[in-house]
Amino acid sequence: MRKGIADNVESIETGDKKISNAIRRVDIAPMMKKVVKKLDDFIQEEYVSQLMDTVKYLDKEDLASMAESLISLTSLKRRMTSSEETVGGPVDVAVITKGDGFVWLKHKKYFDKELNQQYFENYNRE
Repeated sequence: MRKGIADNVESIETGDKKISNAIRRVDIAPMMKKVVKKLDDFIQEEYVSQLMDTVKYLDKEDLASMAESLISLTSLKRRMTSSEETVGGPVDVAVITKGDGFVWLKHKKYFDKELNQQYFENYNRE
């Protein structure tokens, strides 16, 4: 960015007004695009690609745990910012596989077992 500004200033006659006008006319958009592109490439290479390479080798329980953690992080972020809350509270976690089908790994209770003993007595009777 400095080189671009300096090149423009050098090509103009000296004088404070002319120099400041030349600096104001410098189009930094192409330079900013390059900086943003380099940052995106760095983030992709150092973080995203490494995470995706690791995810390939996780077993289904770890993938389910990771999904639950991502939901929790999203919930926390939404609570801390002014964006609309769309996730939150206890999270149910299940895995669906070709061999096992649908399997609950974590399922929240909708009511307290101790307060609803009658339900569990009837449920276990069958």
